[in-house]
Amino acid sequence: MRRSAAVGRFIFVYARIVIYLRSPRQWLRNARPAGRLALSACAARLVARFVAPAIVLAASPVHAQWRFASSPAASAWYDVLDSLRLSGRGALALTRTPGDPVAPLARTLAAERFDILQFAPLYYPSATAAALADALEDAAGTSAPRVPRAQFLVGAIRTALPDPRDRLRVAELAGALRRTMPQGADAARLAAWQSAWDRRFAVALTPFLARERLDGGVIWIVPALGPEGRLFAGVPADRHDNVIAISEPFGNDDADGPLFAAVRELCFPLVSRVADRVTDFTKRAGGAAQAARRASTAAVRCGAALLDQLAPAESDAYRAHWLRVGGGDTFDALYPPDPVLTALILAALSALPRSR
Repeated sequence: MRRSAAVGRFIFVYARIVIYLRSPRQWLRNARPAGRLALSACAARLVARFVAPAIVLAASPVHAQWRFASSPAASAWYDVLDSLRLSGRGALALTRTPGDPVAPLARTLAAERFDILQFAPLYYPSATAAALADALEDAAGTSAPRVPRAQFLVGAIRTALPDPRDRLRVAELAGALRRTMPQGADAARLAAWQSAWDRRFAVALTPFLARERLDGGVIWIVPALGPEGRLFAGVPADRHDNVIAISEPFGNDDADGPLFAAVRELCFPLVSRVADRVTDFTKRAGGAAQAARRASTAAVRCGAALLDQLAPAESDAYRAHWLRVGGGDTFDALYPPDPVLTALILAALSALPRSR
């Protein structure tokens, strides 16, 4: 999705809703007409005024346009989701701890209509944990949120969950969020990942990032996340209005894991665009869950093909990382080529200049 006259897409662009290929367009089709009109009128103003500045200020000026950082609010939020076992239904786990939701609230929130919760911190990137909790409580009502910067997230939740009873369920999480004090990634490790990214990926991936309008943004390291990350690409006119959230390394032999997880996340706009071009992709895949698994696997393979093209020295280590994540014997067996998506993705990548 790119911004067009149909601003009713809510300017989420490539916000992956749990990668289930369930786009904000579907939310808006279910929203009341008055709600759609209000969101269409204010979405561009909200993103440009409140979301983009938080990301632009975080970006570094030269090659470090993607900045590794720790977000206390995001870390706290995903700790809450992890405690509820909201690990998703896709090919890769969304949170750190495997298991099925047990508590009544957790079973309710596991329903597909609550998928937006997996992206809450990314829709309000400047929030503290307390401010994020305030926004969740505000979303349960109909009045303007107490803080203008929360309007984007509050509007998104109200659009995705038009039933006030569902929004009250979301507001119940505010108390748990206020009680959570997670540990984020330490500064030394963030600096090491930043240095490695700048040396090994920032320049090499420039042609791809420029084409995808993903020149910069912030990469949050969030301990409670599983191998499935999150990507929010915001204002199309701002190439640095992007947020990625990914996990810490998976084991002592996976020190570069966040780098390879970030590469995969950066592939998702391309995967989403390709999937959108396939007529009835979700139906042909056998439903939303299977479509999600196929998109997830395609993104892993897209990252490998991207590095083959632009940074071949990193390809083997990338594949080794995703083998550790999946616990398989071979990369192709664990992440098989998709019969529909693979050729389209490779065709798109072939247009990039090949690294020498």
